[in-house]
Amino acid sequence: MIKGILRSKPVKIIYLAYSWVMVISIWLMGYILTLIVSLGSKRKEHIYNTFCRFTAWLTVRAIGVHVEVEGLENVPKGEPVIFICNHQSFFDIKLAFGFIPENFCFISKEEITKIPVVSGYMKTAGHIALPREEDRRAYATLLKAVKKSREGSSLLVFPEGTRSPDGRLGPFKRGVSVIVLKSGRRVVPMAIIGSRKFLPKESWLCQPEHREMKIKFGKPVSFPSTGKAPREESLEVVERLREEVLRLLGDEGRGTDARTAARESVGEPS
Repeated sequence: MIKGILRSKPVKIIYLAYSWVMVISIWLMGYILTLIVSLGSKRKEHIYNTFCRFTAWLTVRAIGVHVEVEGLENVPKGEPVIFICNHQSFFDIKLAFGFIPENFCFISKEEITKIPVVSGYMKTAGHIALPREEDRRAYATLLKAVKKSREGSSLLVFPEGTRSPDGRLGPFKRGVSVIVLKSGRRVVPMAIIGSRKFLPKESWLCQPEHREMKIKFGKPVSFPSTGKAPREESLEVVERLREEVLRLLGDEGRGTDARTAARESVGEPS
């Protein structure tokens, strides 16, 4: 009965309004506090990222989302790494900030940096905007990410480049292999499960009946560092990384057909 109520459109609209009030209020309060705390500090990026992670965690709690985390022991301590993750929803970045257990720089699409206030915050926090239409600028941005990684920053990359419309894990862009091979950092695969049901790509409404989510961290993967990223080697890296994320996702990353086939194979109703 409760789920039936949560599925009604009026409740969804009320929940959406409440969620936006929480998101904006918590973020603004965190931003103001960050500005005050970081005045005169030479560690602005660290301070901004720390507050960003805390406010993201607080937001997730405030809107009643429950997150189960698996594999935290696989995240190396005191070592900069590259997190790679599937991408199903706008909510993924909040989940990543809230539950990745260390500061990191986020590689986002350039359009996000055009939002007033957010652009300044991202720049000060050290996040990186990736242009998707101009190859030369995109490659220069990838080299900027490599430089940050070599200097000791962890990175978060969504290698699909866009949100999945149906939950299937899409092909990975070759750009992630440039960062991995040139930086020499280990890669921690991760998977977010359940965010698409909560906030689908095709909908502007949250689905409050789907607030159970899961985040999985896989074991670190290493690749030899190289000054170049030849096409064949890049493709091998990309495919290996995609397999690691797909393994964490299981049937969730293979889409509805795979889940239906699995149910039929054990006699479950679809």
